[in-house]
Amino acid sequence: MSEDGSHLHSESQSESSGNKTDFQIQLENFFKNGMSFQPRPKLTSSLKININLNSQNYALWSRMMKVAIGGESKNLLNHLSSNAPESDDSSNSQWEQDDLVVFSWLIQNIEPNLASDLTSFPTAKTLWDALITTYSSGQDKLQTYDLYVKAIKMEQSNMSLEELWIKMQGVWGELERRDPNPMEHPSDISKYNKIRAEQKLFQFLNALDRKHDTIKREMLRLNPLPTVEEAYAAVRKEAAHQQILGLATNDSSTSHGIAVGLAAIDGKKPPAQPHRTGHPTKFDKSKLKCTRCGKSKHTIEQCFEIKGYPEWWTKPSKGKASTAAAADETTTTAADQGFSGIASSSKSTGHPDGTVDWAWH
Repeated sequence: MSEDGSHLHSESQSESSGNKTDFQIQLENFFKNGMSFQPRPKLTSSLKININLNSQNYALWSRMMKVAIGGESKNLLNHLSSNAPESDDSSNSQWEQDDLVVFSWLIQNIEPNLASDLTSFPTAKTLWDALITTYSSGQDKLQTYDLYVKAIKMEQSNMSLEELWIKMQGVWGELERRDPNPMEHPSDISKYNKIRAEQKLFQFLNALDRKHDTIKREMLRLNPLPTVEEAYAAVRKEAAHQQILGLATNDSSTSHGIAVGLAAIDGKKPPAQPHRTGHPTKFDKSKLKCTRCGKSKHTIEQCFEIKGYPEWWTKPSKGKASTAAAADETTTTAADQGFSGIASSSKSTGHPDGTVDWAWH
């Protein structure tokens, strides 16, 4: 090939390279970088989160910006922490274009009265570092102290259970960011995390309204203690059941329901509900009459004249015959129900309604 022909060929290659479309460049990068290639955003692209940076919300804003930028591209997220590459090749030009995109995204999510004074920074990293210096309190122990106080003193009050949970999650997350686990050995890390998990459980139970006291007592009886996530799920489930039924369950049924809920979450067999004890329900004995003694409110099967008087029985005098009769009749309540026991007093004192002070237990 002649010298002129070679020169024309090189010019045609240069011209074709200069006229490449964005699609051709992306296609070349795809084959060059493999399947990990991600289309690069254009300078005109927009990225908005739900809040704009102001003097009060830096911690939340910075976290949301990192999530949003990282969701677009992990490579672009590096622009918040890395400087420009040293090389002068085409990759440096591409880096500058990407950095301008990230810079514009940051400015888009800052309050306009603040953004107007921040546009002079040369790179996204210098802007990001300036915001850290301006708004972040770093390892300020006063801020950490305030977060611990909030976690301990937080109360449900007028908040729903879901609102309380979200609020406590925010406090715990900020605490972990400011006061991370200081341990290094794996076993120490695990022990420290367990201590913090118990603290979260105690803080959550303490924040609940008094109407959840029965549930809280049941939680603290369990061994091992449930995680705070398991506790929240069980409390929320029980609260939903009560709301659906439109009534409050008694202590025994509530405790059993929470125990079953926690066992289900933990994958264990639910505990058996304890046997309920208590005094029998009274029923109308006015139509009963003993054919032996002729007295009412009991039958011959329960008559003391046939069965014998118990050891605690003190035979009354004539003046107290009516009292004895009333006491005799009252024993039918326990006898009919199959209960046996001792009296709380050796002497019985009658009442106008025909009952006495002693009772079967």
